[in-house]
Amino acid sequence: MKDLKHPDEDLETNVLSDQNLYSALDRFWHPVMYSSELPADRPVGAVLLEERIVLARLEGEVQVFRDLCPHRGTALSLGWVEDDCLRCAYHGWKYGADGRCTEIPARFGIEIPPKAQLKQYRAAEQAGLIWVCLADAPEYPVPEFPYFEDPSYRFIQVDEYEWECSAQRRVENYVDMAHFAWVHDGVLGDSAHPEVPDHDVWREGGELRFGNPRMSEPATSGKNKSLPINSDTSEVDVSIDYRLFMPFTVLLDQWIQVLEQRYLLFFSVCPTGPTTCKSFTLMGRDYSFGKETDQEMLDFNDLVIGQDRPIVQSQRPEELPVDLTAEIQIRGADRICVEYRRWLREIAFASD
Repeated sequence: MKDLKHPDEDLETNVLSDQNLYSALDRFWHPVMYSSELPADRPVGAVLLEERIVLARLEGEVQVFRDLCPHRGTALSLGWVEDDCLRCAYHGWKYGADGRCTEIPARFGIEIPPKAQLKQYRAAEQAGLIWVCLADAPEYPVPEFPYFEDPSYRFIQVDEYEWECSAQRRVENYVDMAHFAWVHDGVLGDSAHPEVPDHDVWREGGELRFGNPRMSEPATSGKNKSLPINSDTSEVDVSIDYRLFMPFTVLLDQWIQVLEQRYLLFFSVCPTGPTTCKSFTLMGRDYSFGKETDQEMLDFNDLVIGQDRPIVQSQRPEELPVDLTAEIQIRGADRICVEYRRWLREIAFASD
């Protein structure tokens, strides 16, 4: 690992840090779409780190290529899947699962040029999402969601949404406990009790782990309406464990103590560009499997997102400064954010 630059070395250190971090993100797995969004008969385009990519199901697996036919630069996402190959819509060139051109219809039988091959990227399908890594060797494994295959849980797929902010700003907002009492007063927190409880933060493999050992939520909030609790109960006591898979995936595991039941959020952010991102969310629970509860939870999620969005999109710079002196840090209350930024800084300045 390279030596980290001191933030006072020059006036451009913070900008350099952000640029280095963005350049390093190709070494990690990122979600680009839900598995359910990719049909068997046609390709679908996406954007990751400003790279336009195309996804297709070929020979039983998801394949990912640069969304560009080397013949005339056409977007392959305009084509279709045929005989386990990807057919370009412009001149009908056909590409196999390994990205090699297998047919040039305009000159039947002609020897196919060696350069007629697509740029291919690593892909994985896990936890209901399709993940892509633009580098040959990912830094960490695909983030895991151990409950996803458990039939005792019901999962809801939240519609993806795009924000005009960096992925790191979005993730920091997601795990920042101090904002609950103010941005989500009466929904996730209480402005009359804004203190952040003491909590541990530590690294484990490629994860940042932490938790909120004691938290009270309004019993009437959307995610709690269907809990089998006394109607006179005004608050629900919960504890939350977080697993932040670096750099942009969070598993929130909430334990509802009085009921011994669990509420889950698997949240992952795709950096579409330096200051734009797309978010994916799976909501899970082991209680109240009815569709009415599904809708209550989706409405609750929309409410929380709607409260957060104008706040986060107003932040400047849009990139999250990995230089800890660029913004004021408060001991204890900002511990999660500080440790997250420290790790991002290490990623920014790590050697290839």
